[in-house]
Amino acid sequence: MIKKTDSLKAGLKPLLAKTPENALAHRIAKEFPRIGGPRICKLCTGMIMEVVHNHIRSKDYVHHGQIVWTAVSIDNPPARHKKMADTDLVTVVLDASTAEDIQSRIDRVPPSQWRLRKAIRMCRQAYEQGGLLTNQDLSEILNFADSLIA
Repeated sequence: MIKKTDSLKAGLKPLLAKTPENALAHRIAKEFPRIGGPRICKLCTGMIMEVVHNHIRSKDYVHHGQIVWTAVSIDNPPARHKKMADTDLVTVVLDASTAEDIQSRIDRVPPSQWRLRKAIRMCRQAYEQGGLLTNQDLSEILNFADSLIA
């Protein structure tokens, strides 16, 4: 019996393979031919895509006054002589500006008080999401010298 080929299926099926994962697996195989076969390339791709997805947030997830920041993981905190490149990182969403912050400025609360509240709030938010903020992180986010943060 002669097997019929479905021309519609044959023409459209390759479109299903046009994914970032397949493009990445192809690139890994091309650039690192000795890494292994297709299964190893797919495994590497899966691990890379997991990191990418953990560090990207949709604009539907982040609201006005919030920022996305990469923090150090609670499970792998910094240590002496440990490079940041060797530390696990997590992406967190922090409230950079809230109605309370604005009201504090309107009420002429001294800057040292509202800065402290803001820094504590962001550290707590990061911690609740599995991250730790460094003094340098807070310095950059709040636009103050790290000596003032400390």
